[in-house]
Amino acid sequence: MIATPEYNHSIPGVLKNAIDWMSRPGPQEALAGKPFAVIGASGGPWGTRLAQAALRQVLYATGSLVLPAPALFVANAARLFDESGKLVDGPSRERLSALLTALSHWADLVSAGGATRPAPPAR
Repeated sequence: MIATPEYNHSIPGVLKNAIDWMSRPGPQEALAGKPFAVIGASGGPWGTRLAQAALRQVLYATGSLVLPAPALFVANAARLFDESGKLVDGPSRERLSALLTALSHWADLVSAGGATRPAPPAR
């Protein structure tokens, strides 16, 4: 699972750089064929919708297998976490739990060979 904030309607540069390095060709690419879920939280009203779309696009290019649904966009995050950083908002906790369950099933499907996609375009 990758959680991202949203900076200028996209993912942070350091996250993009880390993904770029992990996807470099080698004996075994670290991301290709691996299951992922994408989530994010922001202090604003949009809940990282654009950053998550950008991250999905980047992960697609690496050959990663991104969980198609459910999505989790946590908006106005400052009100949903306590002072120690614990998520205390009930509905958000339920959506996160549902996403984690779906990711577990997705990972099982991927490992069984049931979730595949065409190879990404050559880089």
